[in-house]
Order: sequence, then C-alpha cells, then structure tokens
Amino acid sequence: MKDLKIIIKKCLDSDRVGQHELYDFTYKNLITAVALYTKDQTQRDWVFNLGMLKVFSSLGNYQIGTNYLGWARTILVRSAIDHIRKNKSYNDQLAPVEIDERTVTVSELNDALNTLENESLIKLIQSIPENERLIFTMYEIDGYTHTEIEKMTSINKNTSKWLLAKARKSLQKNAVKFFDLKLKKNGE
Repeated sequence: MKDLKIIIKKCLDSDRVGQHELYDFTYKNLITAVALYTKDQTQRDWVFNLGMLKVFSSLGNYQIGTNYLGWARTILVRSAIDHIRKNKSYNDQLAPVEIDERTVTVSELNDALNTLENESLIKLIQSIPENERLIFTMYEIDGYTHTEIEKMTSINKNTSKWLLAKARKSLQKNAVKFFDLKLKKNGE
C-alpha cells in the first residue's frame, strides 16, 4: 500500500483511485469494529458503507499524520450506533432472563473463549439480541461508561447495566454450547 498521507491527499482532491485505496485499507483494518454492532454480514457491510460516507465527508477535518485508524474507527462505531438507534423497530422491552440450571465455571468459560477464532467470536457476539449486543460492544469492547452509553443511545443507565449482565449471561451460555460441540466433534 502506498503512503497513507498520499492516499488521503488524493481523497481530498476527489481522486477515485485514492478513495478506493482508502476504502480498502479501512475495510481491511476496521470491518471487525462494525461487525460487532451488527447482526449479520449484510447489515455489517451496509453500516460500514454508511460510516465510510461520513469518513469521506469528514476527511477535511482529519489531521494528516495522526492516527487515521483511530479517527476512522470512532466515526464507524458512532455510525453503527446511530444506525441501530434510528432503525430500532421496537421500544426497549424487558424480557425475563433465562436461567440455565447448569453452572459454568470460569475455567470452562475461559477454555471456550480461548478456542474461538476471530470470526467465531464475532458470530458469537452477533448471536445475542440487538440491544444486548449494542451495550456489550460499547461497554466491554469500546470502553464506554454506562453514562456515555445513555447519552449516545438514550437507553437508561440502569437498563444498560441490566442488558450488559444479560449479554454476558447469553455469551457465556453460547460459548459453553460452542465448547461442548467442539468437544463432541473431537470425541473427548
């Protein structure tokens, strides 16, 4: 890949080749950040493209020489959050937490998570309901506080904490199922 500074300058001059190179570079490095907020590959690509439109339109505000990927990631993540907030087809509804009678030990959970590959981990996160996925990703992966999450999503801070706990339980349950299936396949 050519020098990022040159590519960004080309983009600022509306050069299509430069835009394509920047898009490919950003996609390769940041698609996972968007995937964690979406439910499937189609939605992931749609949200990524919406975010890249914002990246291209805000490129004049980017200071060349600073961390482009960090700057672009912030825009892409906020675009994903905005997309979820705007397209929410239902109000926050509280549902009962399913209680699994099987107790999972920390070592079982760690073993299950350690065996997951990057794609499997993304699919595991994508398997939980949208609000849980949103809160989990914002809190655990992107490091937002519950107060910041409330400001960005309009989800009450206490509801956010509840959804995080529910997401953790869902992920734990799904990770153990994955681990159990893996053990059965390997004949252990």
